[in-house]
Order: sequence, then structure tokens, then C-alpha cells
Amino acid sequence: MTETTETDAPPPTTRRLPGVDRARAFSEPAPPQVSRPALSDPAPTEVLTWERFADPAAPTDLLAEGCDWIPGGWIPPAPPEQPAEWGRRPALVKALSFGLISPRPGREELAHRVNERLIRSATWTRSVRIAVCNPKGGSGKSPTAVVLGGVLARIRGGSVAIWDAADAAGTLASRTEGVAARCISDVARDPAGYALPSTVAMVASTQSSFADVLGSLREREFDGDDIRRVSEVLDRTYRISVADTANTPHSAAFEAVIERADILVVPTTLTADSINKALALLRRLQAAPTGLVQRAVVAVLRAGGPETPGLAAQVPSLFESAGVGAVVDIPFDRHIATGTAITLASLSHDSVVAWTRLAAVTVDNILVV
Repeated sequence: MTETTETDAPPPTTRRLPGVDRARAFSEPAPPQVSRPALSDPAPTEVLTWERFADPAAPTDLLAEGCDWIPGGWIPPAPPEQPAEWGRRPALVKALSFGLISPRPGREELAHRVNERLIRSATWTRSVRIAVCNPKGGSGKSPTAVVLGGVLARIRGGSVAIWDAADAAGTLASRTEGVAARCISDVARDPAGYALPSTVAMVASTQSSFADVLGSLREREFDGDDIRRVSEVLDRTYRISVADTANTPHSAAFEAVIERADILVVPTTLTADSINKALALLRRLQAAPTGLVQRAVVAVLRAGGPETPGLAAQVPSLFESAGVGAVVDIPFDRHIATGTAITLASLSHDSVVAWTRLAAVTVDNILVV
């Protein structure tokens, strides 16, 4: 019997991580061609070990098994997608077919699920720190910290701290659910007294999203040492910390937050002063040795207030010239605009989708060195 061998063409040489609109694509050598065994050959019995997936020359036909090649090795096929959940049409079709037909999710829902999987599966060798910053007051720093941290905690199942890292007491606590018995000032004054998660819990107000908020309950002033002490406590207790900064980019507290940050998230409204302040900050941080600006994520918030005419069309090119990692547009949400405590359950559908996209892009741009 004559054996026949057919060869699959390798995946494209330029790949993007699915579901995330990255600012830059990357190129890599194509994986080696893998030949299928002849139809008469017995099915392979090799165990799927990590070493096999990491070997681009694996003898078994991984492509035929539905696997895919990414930088670093082969990955197993994705699990089958669940039926569509968004919109009225899927429910109507399922009801009219007596449950025999389950419509497939649309492109937007699939992209949202990919973003959630990316957030859920991200791992790092240590606790990571996100700094939310823009020197312009009213640019949406506190709402961004609350919603971004809440989305990360909801999808990952907790272990996210959102904290007031301003040099003076900020407004973070007023935008969150509940009030803790103690505040962030207590941690800065006596970090040794908060060495255990049970003691940190006295300072944290747990949200319905499962994020913990450590706000300010009284007036205080933070310097660089205060920031470092608090950050060390949070690093021991949480996998992710989100710092809500103030409006003084030259203060010792702000400099300490930037020094320890793994990524910057820069919120801005569509006003000239807010965008100019954001661009000035990014230009000042261009020389940062850790490449913070090159991986920074800009969140353009539709706040519902006055906007500078014609500015929206210029935003992508303005921040592209600053060399940031990504720009994400966030639609207006009436619940956030009220200025009261924010809960994820009260956000609109479009808002949840956009904030999840922001969280996924942020996670994707974190680089732990």
C-alpha cells in the first residue's frame, strides 16, 4: 500500500493576540511544516505534555488536532464556544425551536469572551501594579480605577486592591461601596501591623465586584516612603493593585507610584486641557527606563460634559505620536456620571464591553521585569 503525505501550510508570519486591538503587531518565524501520518497509520498515542507543545518540531500533527502556534510554542485548541447569550434573537430562536437550535454568538460577543479569557488566564511571577494617572483634575481617574479594578476582580475572582495613592486624601472612597473601619493612612503609619490578609481586611472595603478598596477617611499627606510602605503591604496580599493618583505629577508620592508601576493607564476626557495634560505627562515620562510610555494605555472617556469641537478625530494621531501602547474609547455611562458609588451591575451593556476591553488591553501590555 502506497503512503501519501500531505503538508499543511504554516500559520501566517504576522499574528495578533485574538480579541485585543493592539497598537503594534509583531512578526515571528513561521513554525516548521508538520506532516500528517498516512491514513493507514495507527492513531498517535503520545501524551500531550508541555514539553511537546513547546517543541516546534513535535512529530505529531498538532495542526490536525486543532492546535495553534503562538510565540513560545503550540497551544491546545480552544474549548467549544457556548451558545449566544446577548440580545433577544438568540432567546427567541431557542424558544421557537423548543431548545433544538442554539444560535452561535456574534463577533462582538466572541471578542468579549476572548477578552475575558485573556484577563482570567494572565499570570505573572509577582504582584503587579497599575498606576491610573493624569495631572488634570476631573479627568476620570477615580472612576477609572474603580471600574478597571472591579472588572479585573470580577473576572479573576478577587485579589485586586484599588487604593488612594494621592499625596493628599483623595475622593476614591466616595466612589465605592461601603466604608472600612480603618483607612490607608493606618497602613502607611504602621505597615508591620498589616502583615496578614486578615489585618489588611480591616482597611479594605470589599465591593460587589470582589475588589478591595483602600481609601482615605481623614486628611493626610503622603510622601515617597508612605507610598513604598503601602505598596509593599499590598504586594504581599493581592495579585494586582490599582493606584488612584492625584494631580501633582512632581510630588514625591506620585514619583514613587511611577517608580513602582508596571503599567500606566491614562484616562482623559475629550477636552483640550485634559488631553494636553495627559500628553505632557507622557512626554515627561518618555525617558523612563522601563518603557512605561511605550506600553501605556489611554482611556478616552465620554463623560457627558462639554467637549472640545473636532478633538475626537485627532485623538488617535495625538497619542500615536506620543508612542503609547493602545487607545481605548469608553462610551458615556449615566451611572458613572452621577458621581456616586459605582457598581459594575449598574453599568450599561456597552459600557461593560468597553471597560472589559480596556482591562484586557491593560493586562496584555503588562511586562514584569
